[in-house]
Amino acid sequence: MRNEIKIPINRDFRLHFDQWKDFDTKIFRHHKDRYINSIYYDDDDFITAKNNLSGISERRKYRIRWYGEDQNNFRYEVKLKKNNFGKKIYLNSEKSFNNMDLFSFKNKIFERKENNFFLSYIDNFNLKPKLKINYLRSYFLYNEKIRITYDKNINYNLVNNFKIGKENIKDFMDVIEFKFKPENIGLAQELIQKSKFVPKRFSKYLRGLHIFGVANYI
Repeated sequence: MRNEIKIPINRDFRLHFDQWKDFDTKIFRHHKDRYINSIYYDDDDFITAKNNLSGISERRKYRIRWYGEDQNNFRYEVKLKKNNFGKKIYLNSEKSFNNMDLFSFKNKIFERKENNFFLSYIDNFNLKPKLKINYLRSYFLYNEKIRITYDKNINYNLVNNFKIGKENIKDFMDVIEFKFKPENIGLAQELIQKSKFVPKRFSKYLRGLHIFGVANYI
């Protein structure tokens, strides 16, 4: 697993981020910007959201993700979290996802022997699509060891029976995230201290639910 440190900032401070990254010659862009789309799954009791809100150290999130406009070329993801450590288990798919059974035994893709591993990471088979999130991500690398992503133009839509709600809410917050191997924590801490950004627990999924009045989250 890798360390993941998030830093939410008001979008009015984007210039501060740009000035900071441009000042350090060891930070460079290592991938072109791209739009990321995710649909998060939960059960009717929102158990994954509740586990996150309650601060349970080991927790999971379930989602599908695709890049740009290619909705038929998506991948299944289970996000494993243990305190500040994170890991993604994913499985590519090229089928249309216009159904409710993506994270269940009913999904024919899991009948393939090579895909059985993914089922072991799903501990809830009553999952339904709840929230769609779309944002623009920029990718940077520091000293060849610390990955830095900057997410902006974050939009949220509620999902009901895979019908995406018409109401689209745009967030006024952006998110910086530092990702690195545990052995590079000293280097990451030094970088964050110099940046003067303040790490804070942040979840796009919980924030989106909060904005729509589904969860109480700041």
